[in-house]
Amino acid sequence: MNTNATIAARLKQAREQKGISQKKLADLCGWAQSRIGNYESGSRNIGIDDAATIAKALGISPVELVFGENITESWLTPKHRKLLALYDQLPEAEQDRMYDLFQVRLKEIDDYVEKYLRGRYKPADE
Repeated sequence: MNTNATIAARLKQAREQKGISQKKLADLCGWAQSRIGNYESGSRNIGIDDAATIAKALGISPVELVFGENITESWLTPKHRKLLALYDQLPEAEQDRMYDLFQVRLKEIDDYVEKYLRGRYKPADE
């Protein structure tokens, strides 16, 4: 199965899992029903903008529509998953605060490394 056919099959499966018709999905996207039918049959390739529109209407991510539902998860290590789970438990204001703290801490580390390297590197003419 080629990539377009795979995406077409994912689209149809996602639509059917949500229990909506091609017509309803087309209406949600602001298109004619034939456009969804053409996508699902594989006779028309889904561009990135249309993938984003369809995914939003279906309540899924464009990545899930194009690459499959577990593609993002496969990139995460157990530490990443644990950190995200902890982060997701925080209220939004605290999430923003943690984001700011990470940025400050990374800047401190960068400054330390730069200072350390300047101290270790001595040009030959000194």
